[in-house]
Amino acid sequence: MNPYSMPCAVESDLRRYMAQQDEDDRRDEAIDQRTEDLLAGTEYGPFTPANLSEALGELDMTGIEALCKLLTAGNTAGAGLALNTLIGDYWERAARREAERQIDNEIANACPRCRGRGCRHCYED
Repeated sequence: MNPYSMPCAVESDLRRYMAQQDEDDRRDEAIDQRTEDLLAGTEYGPFTPANLSEALGELDMTGIEALCKLLTAGNTAGAGLALNTLIGDYWERAARREAERQIDNEIANACPRCRGRGCRHCYED
């Protein structure tokens, strides 16, 4: 026996673990891409009138107090940056939640053999 070879059970577990890591990486990349796509659209785009209004209504008191302090001090540029961050973060979280829901649904309904990567069984249906 080669002293550098792994027993079959260990190698099998390692391959399964590495395959799961690859699946997780693909899921994360798909979620990131879907989040970007959602933010570029009108439904989750932060700076449409309806979305801006919704995000402003959801600001917590800490965010509002920070904006008021900046505006009171006459720092309109800083207030604009803070508002951009607060609104952008709100819609990024919402888009990410939706992207995770969509991707997880696609994974759950994907071909069990290839996980939706496209095999002959996918095209038989």
